Amino acid sequence: MANFITLNTIVTDLLNTVRGSKISQSETISRRQIEDWVNQYRGVLIKQDLDKGKMPNPDYIQEIPSLRLEVVDKTTESELASDAYFMRTVLELPNTLDLNFKSGFTYVGTLDGKEIQLVPEGRVYWQKFKRFTKKEALAFLRNKHIYVSNVTPLSHITVRGIFEIPMEASRFINPALSTQTYDTLDDRYPIPVSMVPTLKTMILQQELGIMAQAPSDNTNDGANIVTPNSMQTK
Repeated sequence: MANFITLNTIVTDLLNTVRGSKISQSETISRRQIEDWVNQYRGVLIKQDLDKGKMPNPDYIQEIPSLRLEVVDKTTESELASDAYFMRTVLELPNTLDLNFKSGFTYVGTLDGKEIQLVPEGRVYWQKFKRFTKKEALAFLRNKHIYVSNVTPLSHITVRGIFEIPMEASRFINPALSTQTYDTLDDRYPIPVSMVPTLKTMILQQELGIMAQAPSDNTNDGANIVTPNSMQTK
């Protein structure tokens, strides 16, 4: 019995509500359509929350482990370490939510847990002129790849972020791994449980014109997910 929120549970609850409302278009609404709405309104709610200047809730964040890197170039600057390299992820990364004029990536680091600072691309050029930190490894985002500068050769990095479409991160196929990183439908969906009722209400009202009343937990799955007891259409 699941004790966390899954996409499967949210979609099933919404489908049951839609079909119980007896609206004319209910039979033409697919699970895929509802999945899209859930992802879209999750993004809206997270953006509203983080635009207030709050720290990202850990429940928003997903991890893509063991991303393989390739060498772009070897550093030729004499003032830098002779074994420094310029590298990038082999694969393009899923889009993240934009958070107050910065990307939604919250962590870039080595497999042994050493964080690499994620900075605007322009800072990488000026780093070599800094006296005490010119050899510091830096990462930046360009064209959906993460680049890492001034490092000894790395084979892989790990990234974490708040992704626009969680399923894209969940289904991310990594050449370093033999299987997918997540069970996409029944793994933990990256949203706090307290946000789920608001997300459902927004979808029901704004996409389907269903007004929810007197919510209660009818699923009895231990996740405390509420569903409307009665509805009326606009």
